[in-house]
Amino acid sequence: MNLYEILKRLESVYRPNKDEYIVLHMISKDNQVNHFEILIGIVLSQNTSDRNAMRALNNLRRDLGGIIEPERVLRTPVETIINAIKVAGIAKRRAETIYELAKWFKSDEGIVNKLHMLDVDEARKILMQIRGVGPKTADVYLLAVLRKPTFPIDTHIKRVLTRIGLALENEGYESIRKKIVSETHNDVDILMKLHILLIEHGRRVCKARKPLCNECVLRDLCSYYKKADAGK
Repeated sequence: MNLYEILKRLESVYRPNKDEYIVLHMISKDNQVNHFEILIGIVLSQNTSDRNAMRALNNLRRDLGGIIEPERVLRTPVETIINAIKVAGIAKRRAETIYELAKWFKSDEGIVNKLHMLDVDEARKILMQIRGVGPKTADVYLLAVLRKPTFPIDTHIKRVLTRIGLALENEGYESIRKKIVSETHNDVDILMKLHILLIEHGRRVCKARKPLCNECVLRDLCSYYKKADAGK
C-alpha cells in the first residue's frame, strides 16, 4: 500500500488547526523556540487532550512568573507544579518528569546543540534516559522541533494504520515507527504531515467506536472496511 497515496487523500480533506496541537502551536507562535518549554508541553500532552495540556502549560507559566525555565522549576515547590498541571491528569508523575527535565537542561546548557548534531537513534537514546520520557515524547520532539526523521505513534495513528493494513494488531511501536520512516525515505516533511493527518483522521472519522466508514477517503484501501462490508 502506498503511503503517498494515503497522504494525498488525507491532505485533500483535512486542514489541521495548529492551535489544536500543542507542539505545532508552540513552534509556530514566534521565532524564539524554548526547547525546555516545548518538551514540557509534549510531556503534558501525553494521554490527554491537547486542550488540557495547553491549559496546564499556561497554568505553569503563570505560577512560574510568565516563563518556564529550568531554574524557575527547580526553585518551585513540587506541590505548586502539581497543582498547576493537575488539569492534564497524572500530575504527580508529570511533575517528576518536569523536574528531571529541568535538572537535565541545567546540567548541560548545550544539550540541544548536541542533540542537533547526533543521528536520530542516538538522540532518541539520550532523551529516553530521562525518567518519564518515553519513545513517543522523544519522537514528537525530534520530528517536530529538531526535524529528525522519526515517527511518533499515538493511539489514533496505531488504530488507523492497523485498520488499513499497514500495521498488525499486535505489532510493536518500534517496528511500526521504523517501517513508516523507511517507506517515506526519511522525508521529515512527509513524516510530519502524515503524523498530524493520521491523528486528524483517527479523531474525526476512524474512531475507536463506531468509525464513520462511509465518510472515509481511505475505505477502498482499508482491510477493516472490506471485512465489515463483507459481513453485512
